This record gives sequence, structure tokens and C-alpha cells, in this order.
Amino acid sequence: MIKSDIRLLEIYEEWQDKLEKNEWYFSISFESITKGMTSEEAYNYLPKVIELLFKLDEDYLIWEALYFLIELYSIADTTQIHPFLESNWSELTNHIKKFNDSYAIPFKVLKNHLRITN
Repeated sequence: MIKSDIRLLEIYEEWQDKLEKNEWYFSISFESITKGMTSEEAYNYLPKVIELLFKLDEDYLIWEALYFLIELYSIADTTQIHPFLESNWSELTNHIKKFNDSYAIPFKVLKNHLRITN
């Protein structure tokens, strides 16, 4: 496991307390991972966030992770669907559908960003 993998998981440890102390906690934490990332590194990092999404079971956390995924796609400067996302798209959609807010807004933004019409 590389350092950024550990940092991603650590972001979600005791996140409520950290968010209470700083409303920008998630933004700052995600930026600490992406700072200095090349477009290739960001593209290669996408599967880690997709795997994380499957582990999350709270709407607010999924919302934040989806926007992080969109940010990674922006850094990667591509709308090419990562093969890992493509092969897990149906399963991911079904998982996120359980969370109304995340499905209605950031998931829709992700689909628009990637030009997915279904």
C-alpha cells in the first residue's frame, strides 16, 4: 500500500470530529492527496476512490467521495472512462442509488462529466 492509499483511508477515520473542527476538512484532506499529481497519476488513482465508494455506507461520505472522483477526473484532464469504472459501473450505480442525495447530485455531475447518458 502506497502512502496516498493510507492517507485516503485515514481521511475517513473519526471524520465527524475533524469536520466539526473544520468545515473544509474533506476539501483540505483530498487536496493533500492531489497536490502535485500529474494527469497520469490522477487517472491511475481513480480505482482507489471507486473501491472506497463501495465501502462507504453514508450519504454524506459518498457525496464527498464522488466529488473527489470528479476532481481526480479534472486533474487527469480526460473524460475517458477508466476501465475499472467501466467494469464496475452497474454495481457502483446500484450502490449509489441507495443514497438519494448523492445519487441525485454528485453522481449526476459525474455522469455528465463523463458524458454517460444511461
